[in-house]
Amino acid sequence: NRMTETSDSFESSARQKQTSCAFMHDAAIAKLFKEGIAREDAGDLEGAIEIDQKILQLDPRNIYAMTAIAGLFGKLGEFEQEMAWAQKAIAIDPQFELAYINSGNALPGLKKFNEAAEAYKNAIRINPQNPLGVYSLGVLVGDQGNFKKALEFYRQSIQIDPKFENGYFNLAAMHANLKQFDEAIAALKKLLELNPQVEDAKAMLRQIEKERTRK
Repeated sequence: NRMTETSDSFESSARQKQTSCAFMHDAAIAKLFKEGIAREDAGDLEGAIEIDQKILQLDPRNIYAMTAIAGLFGKLGEFEQEMAWAQKAIAIDPQFELAYINSGNALPGLKKFNEAAEAYKNAIRINPQNPLGVYSLGVLVGDQGNFKKALEFYRQSIQIDPKFENGYFNLAAMHANLKQFDEAIAALKKLLELNPQVEDAKAMLRQIEKERTRK
């Protein structure tokens, strides 16, 4: 059975950044960001979008709110909207790498795979110290069945940030897909050292250990 990856790291990372970004000097905006995160965590994606749009009423050039809206539309499968909001953020700040990652996330849903790769590469050029760029390339090629290439990108992501949990998770998934069970288990154990609460990693570890006994 093919192991599935996770590709939701971008949205959570963007949200993490919002809590400490330059706009947080405004208490009203900070409160709205927290409310939006709470709505998203509760599964109310449309409600979270409404909250982020309220931020834009207060600060029309808030690229973090635009990026959050883009990611939320992506979760809803509305890729044209995701792309449109990412482009709004890029128009304001052409060096905002998270918006390029959003563009890259939207483009596969629009069957534009080469353009998606270019968007991720733009993000990497802007900020090579952000693991999300190479991680996203890994998701892109992994979804196309190129597990070996995906492995390379996931390895790069955890080299950039040794605490990048989704990098370890997807690294394990790719190793498992290649029947490299020992390597997959090692990646999951490292992830669980970093965060013992990742239930998906525990479930994958159990599944891989069963697969290994059948080998």
